[in-house]
Formats: sequence, structure tokens, C-alpha cells
Amino acid sequence: MKLIPLVGALKRGEISSARSSPPPAPAALPELSELKSLASSPEQVGARQQADALLQQARAEAEQIRQQAHQQGYREGYQAGEQEAYARFEAAYQEQIAQLREEVNAFLCQLQAQFDEYLRLLEAQMLELTLQIARKVIRDEMRQQPEHVLAVIRDTLRRVQGFGKVRVRVNPIDLELARQHKPMLLTVVDTVEGLEIVEDRRVDQGGCLIETPQGIYDARISTQLDEIERELREALPEAG
Repeated sequence: MKLIPLVGALKRGEISSARSSPPPAPAALPELSELKSLASSPEQVGARQQADALLQQARAEAEQIRQQAHQQGYREGYQAGEQEAYARFEAAYQEQIAQLREEVNAFLCQLQAQFDEYLRLLEAQMLELTLQIARKVIRDEMRQQPEHVLAVIRDTLRRVQGFGKVRVRVNPIDLELARQHKPMLLTVVDTVEGLEIVEDRRVDQGGCLIETPQGIYDARISTQLDEIERELREALPEAG
């Protein structure tokens, strides 16, 4: 609407004429059907669809952001829980390993002690068995080779010191053989005044007892084996 300057209008008398002219008729309101047709026009429908699409997209993006945040928090929480569980597992594992190592060490110590005890008993049993075998072998050897008694008597006479008569005691089985070789035995010691060979059942076959004014020389086989056994037992760990 064009505005008319007030002063100019008064001079020209336009105000009065304007008042006297009838007012314009009011514009008619559109019908409801016209409003519906306007609302259902292609332009309005397209704008509404576009708005709905934008709204749905905004909602989808918001839901995606929410899910991503939820998943991120879940992953972080899962990783933290996983690390904590691994730390607890590692601590429990190390504790079990340490306990197992202690049990293994204790078992090995106990096993070593049992083995040492078994070995000690086994050594004693083996020694006894060896001595029994040795006694049997020597007895069999003396029966098969009776002349060994001459070597025993001769070696013992070499240890005799001093003067006087000497008496040699032998097993009855060795008596005849020893007397037959008396001259040979006398040549071993020049200092003796006489050599007497007698039987003595206390002397086992192959051995002898030699009596002199200075003392007795025990060369019995059983005595020698006893001495060997004593020395062997003393050599064993924790003997006795």
C-alpha cells in the first residue's frame, strides 16, 4: 500500500474524500476443501517427505552414535576385564608353579634320601653276598688245589722273627702234604731251631697257625676273610 504524505493530502482534500468513500469489502476466507487441496499439493507433499526423511536420518545417526558409544564402552570394559582376569590368572599360575616346584624339590630330596638308604643297604647286602661267594670260591679252590697251603705256610714263615722252635698248625687234610714239604719249608727261615707240623681242626683247609716264642701268626683263611670284610665295611658310607 502506497503512503500519502499527510500535509499534501490535507491541502488537496484527499483525506475527507477518503473518509467519505465506502470501506472496501473484506476478502473472502478460503474454503476447507481449498486448504486440503493446498496441503495435498505436490510441493507440500514433497516438502513434508523431505522433512520426514531428514528427521529419520537424524534419528538413525543419533542411534548409530549411541550404539557406537555403547560398543566402544563395551570394548573398553571387556579389555579392562580381560586384562584384570589375565593378571589374576598369571598370579595364580605363578603361585601354583612355585608350590609345584617346592613339592617337586621335597619329593626329590625324599627320593634321594630313600635312594641313599637303599644304596647303603644294597652295598651291605652286596658285600655280604660277595664275601659268601669269596669263601665258597676259596674253599673250592683249596680242595681242588691243596698245594696252596704250602704257599700260605711259606709266606707266613717269612714274617717270623727271632730264634727258637716253630710249630705249624694245619688242617688234618693238609697235614700229610705239609710234612712231605717240611725240608723246603725249613729253607725259608734259617734262624729256627726246629719246625714241627701238627694238625689242628680249628684251622680251615688251606690256612695255618704258626706258633713261635715271640708270638702266634694267624694265617687261617677265615681270619684273612674276616679282616678283608672288616676293611670293606669300614670303607662303606655310614658303616655299622
